[in-house]
Amino acid sequence: MPPHALAFRTWWSARPRWLRRLLWAVVGLYLVYLLLANLFLNTPVGPWAANRKPEKFTIQWGPAISWWPGYVRVWDVHLQGHVMHTRWEVRAASAQGHVAVLPLLHREVRVPVVVADNVEGGARHDAGAPILPPAFDPKAKPGWTLRFERIVSNSVHGGYFGDLRLDGQGSAEVGFSKQLRGGAMALMPSQGHFTGATLRQGDQVLLRDARLDADFTLDPHRRDQAPGIDKLLKTDAHLRLQGNTAALSLQRDDSGHPVVRAAPGQGSANLDLHWRRGELLSGGRLQWHAPLVGTRLDGKPLQGEARFDVAVDQDIVVHAQMPEQPGANLKLDADLRVQGRRIPLHDFTTLVPRANGHVLMQWRFPTLAWIPAMFPQAQWLQLQGEGLVDADVQVRAGQLAPGSRISVPEANASVQVMGYYIQGQARADLSVDGEAGALMPALALDMQHFVIADEARKPFVEGDRLHLDLHAGAGERTVAGLKQSASAHLVFHDARVPDLRAYNRFLPGGQLRFEGGSGTLGGDVQLAPGGTISEGRLQVAARGARVHAAGIALRTDLQADLRLRQADLRGQNFTLDSSTVALRNTSFTGPDGAPHNGWWATITLPRARMDWTHPISVDADARVKVRDLGFLLALYAQKRDFPRWLDKVVDAGQTQVSGRVFWHDDQLVLDRVQAGNDRFTVMARLRLHGARRDGDLYANWGVLSAALETDGGQRDWHLIRARQWYEAQPALLH
Repeated sequence: MPPHALAFRTWWSARPRWLRRLLWAVVGLYLVYLLLANLFLNTPVGPWAANRKPEKFTIQWGPAISWWPGYVRVWDVHLQGHVMHTRWEVRAASAQGHVAVLPLLHREVRVPVVVADNVEGGARHDAGAPILPPAFDPKAKPGWTLRFERIVSNSVHGGYFGDLRLDGQGSAEVGFSKQLRGGAMALMPSQGHFTGATLRQGDQVLLRDARLDADFTLDPHRRDQAPGIDKLLKTDAHLRLQGNTAALSLQRDDSGHPVVRAAPGQGSANLDLHWRRGELLSGGRLQWHAPLVGTRLDGKPLQGEARFDVAVDQDIVVHAQMPEQPGANLKLDADLRVQGRRIPLHDFTTLVPRANGHVLMQWRFPTLAWIPAMFPQAQWLQLQGEGLVDADVQVRAGQLAPGSRISVPEANASVQVMGYYIQGQARADLSVDGEAGALMPALALDMQHFVIADEARKPFVEGDRLHLDLHAGAGERTVAGLKQSASAHLVFHDARVPDLRAYNRFLPGGQLRFEGGSGTLGGDVQLAPGGTISEGRLQVAARGARVHAAGIALRTDLQADLRLRQADLRGQNFTLDSSTVALRNTSFTGPDGAPHNGWWATITLPRARMDWTHPISVDADARVKVRDLGFLLALYAQKRDFPRWLDKVVDAGQTQVSGRVFWHDDQLVLDRVQAGNDRFTVMARLRLHGARRDGDLYANWGVLSAALETDGGQRDWHLIRARQWYEAQPALLH
């Protein structure tokens, strides 16, 4: 036995038995710990125990070792989590740390230091069902507290957020605490640094050779106290960045429009911003510039550079500049001061009322919806899709100041009127007149070609040269006030109607309908909020129109001048007083088969009411000039059913007719009809309901008179005391 082993054995034998047993027990426990801990870490038991809720959190690792209680070193670490709509992950080649034992007695997992090597990570949006964290219950027993005081790595290689990716040589030191079961979480003072960094969006390099430094903390809070982006209201962060950016060149997109895109070259970005719980601190700045390279659309070289500068003092000052590029409609020169330093997190448009300055630009916007949005009472007007904007505006307290103008040379416009759509490519010009305190915005819209479509967007009218003027009321002090009094004037002429049957949707029931033909439509109307017609005129014209009226087929030239005025606040009831309808060159065949040619009629409506809601109804007093009464008598009976002398009445020349008309669904009522001239008199009342006809007719020519009663298909003549019999019959309308 070697001398040193003999000396140890002699020393060991001289120790008290209880001490030797205690030391053997400690050694045994240590060996048992080494066995169990490393079996736990290096068999499926460890991941199984750690991943009890894989839909929320998982951790995987390769080889692992623990030399003493609380110490762990693992290799090939991969952590994944899913919170709300965000999936995140962190990878590390290795990590080691020590868990403090005594805090475990107080339901706290405290890790003073974690050192990780070769770290990468990131997050992306998940459009699926959100994974909700547990809600905080003040009555429930508090969950365990996780407290990682320092997570340190001097080899952070990159990270991503969505399609943004940052690569470089980095280091980070992060500390956080989190109480489980919906308790509070916090970030302790933390920092990160990157050098030689490259920032990409997809394949596009946004930043290269960059240095990035960040310091940040997050105050303790529960999710219900600061959900989502509201966490920034509890964040203190200082971000500093310096790096090179790409240059810019002028190209054409897939639609042939000129666009500015990144190109090889060297610009620069310099950022130093300090965010503290909802606002930027004074002294911050953001500076970016990029040279313009390549050639213009006319082949000449581009010159100058694009600049964007933000400076923070008591306010936020923004300056942006893009030199004008001839032929490309690209130009920007903006100087704006936003009062205050607070940044709204949920609605950036609330910055607008705080803005003052001047903007001069020619720019293609991805959406034009913001232009008609200045008139929210005119939601029936839309500018859809992208479009070029030429603007020269002064901004005062977020409002367009007098003298401002905005032009859109070409836009896809849609105007909704009474549930129907007018669509076409349009030029839009917005101007602001008046003086401070009495602004008058106005929008002029010109369509060179347009179509009118039904609710299913199926066109039935097409035309050229439509003009719309949208005005806000004078004397208002704010743009918001102007919106409440917005009015519009819509004008178009001689739009083509390829198939007159499209008008049948505007006619009550089936007693009158178009069977074919083509024509034109014109309009000159004022529009109220909601896209209803408040007043105006519609002109309808047709040649050789085929019309079915009260069971009789006609072919006629039609000219209608309809004068509409809104009769109630609902916007569906109208007066048509003074409207006229003229029929010329009309031919029809009566029930007896006898042809009538060259007939004409001019109808005037001194009083008329229309309810536009379906089924449409009309109640009107009518005055009619007609060539003869052939059409009226044909509604009652065939020619052979009348006394022979009534032929003289029919052919007695031009006649004046008056009466009341009520038309609803497939019911048409003619009441108090009086017709005649210096040779004869005719009075009539008639109800047409589907194919059924009920009513009375009285005719007088000199000493001859007769009265006809029709009841469905039955007719009864009254030749004795005919007028007295007729006048004894009740009126059909009250």
